[in-house]
Amino acid sequence: MSDQGPELPPSQWQARLEDLTKQHEGHEVAIELLDQELGDEAEAEMLPLAYLEFDPKDDVVIVAVGGRDGRYPVVLRHIVEHPQRIVADSYGEGRSAIDIVNREGDHTIVTIQAPTPA
Repeated sequence: MSDQGPELPPSQWQARLEDLTKQHEGHEVAIELLDQELGDEAEAEMLPLAYLEFDPKDDVVIVAVGGRDGRYPVVLRHIVEHPQRIVADSYGEGRSAIDIVNREGDHTIVTIQAPTPA
């Protein structure tokens, strides 16, 4: 991501995540957690994106992967509670990244890779 990616105002979170889902549904994603107490860890790599969603009622961002076919029959959901900041940026060849920061300052980085043309 660029040093100063476009931060999304909270009023746009629902619509922008919906747009990103439409653009990238089925594309491979990686989810990485940058936790201040537990350190960094990869939660998912190269799984198909099911959807990205902001639920204002529960104040959560949901990143769902899998559930598309027999290879990935189950939808796995990563939930970021009480998001404070979302930055979405595109870079390189068909790559996008979303940085979601929660109330504690922990980051969830979602990297999306569009398929390369054959």
